[in-house]
Amino acid sequence: MSAVSPNVLIPTLTSLLALAFTVLMAQRFASRRQPYYLVWCLGLLWYALATGSEALGGATGWNTTIYRTWYLTGAIGVAAYLGAGTLYLHRDPPFGSLAVICILGAGVPALATNHLEIGFTGLGCAILLGFILALKPGTFAHATTAILLVASAVAAYLIVQAPVDTSLLPTSADQIVSGQALDPNTRALTPPFNIAGALILILGAVLSAVQAARSRQMSNRLAANILIAVGAFVPSVASGLTRFGFTAIFFIGELVGLACILAGFLLSARNPSVSPSPHPAPATNPSPSGSPLSPLG
Repeated sequence: MSAVSPNVLIPTLTSLLALAFTVLMAQRFASRRQPYYLVWCLGLLWYALATGSEALGGATGWNTTIYRTWYLTGAIGVAAYLGAGTLYLHRDPPFGSLAVICILGAGVPALATNHLEIGFTGLGCAILLGFILALKPGTFAHATTAILLVASAVAAYLIVQAPVDTSLLPTSADQIVSGQALDPNTRALTPPFNIAGALILILGAVLSAVQAARSRQMSNRLAANILIAVGAFVPSVASGLTRFGFTAIFFIGELVGLACILAGFLLSARNPSVSPSPHPAPATNPSPSGSPLSPLG
């Protein structure tokens, strides 16, 4: 009986962990009805599907269906939805302004590579959200999520329609999947989603960690937010390194990143200094010490 390849085993474990985390978030949403749980639930579901696709492709061979599922959920969905969920906790206008800057900056790669339609669409979304933030800041998170849902549907349609060069798909579990099998126009869709989402998630965690450190009261929250920031950063680095041919830590990075985020979530739940509330904070109030994945409402 042949041994299971680590490049199948590790993403399988990651997918199962992401599914368990998704169920946990769904239970939180069912009991507390706060929208960020639902948005994060989607982000974690995409994480499970993306890593599950990696495991399935490595075990049975890659085809266009598995590949498109991997690209849509992993490159488009995960970071974007985790970042969108963060906006429901950090509802203060200054953080909203940071989010607009992140969305604006995420469109630069498309403009720089002459994919003007994608770049200017991202620019237009950032400008629209800037107006919403100025006029009705309480609706900013909802508006961002609505735009993300529409943009995701458009991206899904384009990815399904895009040709896949099957000669560039991995032929064994030893090879790491990448976006190279899609044409440059389709690959240009990725940065506006994953760069903006990852930056918002990391900034939310770092801001919460800094505020928790200043309060000198909630050591659990400080550690939790550090873990979440690391969890968002590690997969981004591991994925980025594959562009330079360094693929050894790609699957490990996904597993470690998710484990850190889950550990941060569970650690924040142990914070004895904050009582859970079934009611969300007012839309105009900041969340000065909340974890971006905090189970405490």
